Amino acid sequence: MEKTTELFQTAPRDIVVTNRDFTYANVEAWKNIIESYLQNHPEHDVAILYEGKTLANLIALFKMEAQPNRHGFQMVVTAPDKNLKDVPKLYRFLVEGAGPNFARFIEKEMYQVLKLF
Repeated sequence: MEKTTELFQTAPRDIVVTNRDFTYANVEAWKNIIESYLQNHPEHDVAILYEGKTLANLIALFKMEAQPNRHGFQMVVTAPDKNLKDVPKLYRFLVEGAGPNFARFIEKEMYQVLKLF
């Protein structure tokens, strides 16, 4: 008999962009935040959605010349159990990374992961 694995998922949460222009630095901050989260929770998956579609690669936003509006981005976390740890903290950091205070998430040693979680 084949064992099925049930996955638990958060409801999509809007990430409002507060930076005047959503820049490559904001995306780099998001990449570092997500990398830090997954380092601590490797069994989880973090998806960023743009206009309801999952972005396989955040850099693709610039290739598409996407113009994020106030409600264009959402975050969803998936895990193998109901213990979706640190999701509120992850969300708070992603919102901050989408704003003008993104710099604290891109200042790190090369090849190092931020210790946020």
